[in-house]
Amino acid sequence: MSLVVVGTAITSVIVLPLQSYLGQGDEVARLETELERMTAINDDLQAEVNRLRTDAGIEEAARDQLGYVSDGDERETILPFPDLPSDLPNGWPYGVIDAVMSFRTGNP
Repeated sequence: MSLVVVGTAITSVIVLPLQSYLGQGDEVARLETELERMTAINDDLQAEVNRLRTDAGIEEAARDQLGYVSDGDERETILPFPDLPSDLPNGWPYGVIDAVMSFRTGNP
């Protein structure tokens, strides 16, 4: 009986804390890796903030996000027509659509 009590005491005093201690090493390594990733992200974001604090960065952001156009610039916002399908089924209303497509392509 006393051997069981001593074994239980040793387990609770030495083995369980040792397992917790060894498990913490894995957790620390995982958290250090996550910290490195977060630090890299923060560095990238700080570089972007620094770039946007310059006149050139402000103008570039205004062009990209707001469509800003400087004096002397020309901005075209019309996209070219997409390619038209040519394999429409026969019958109504596709005959009308085929006539419109022929007109658009210049093939009457």
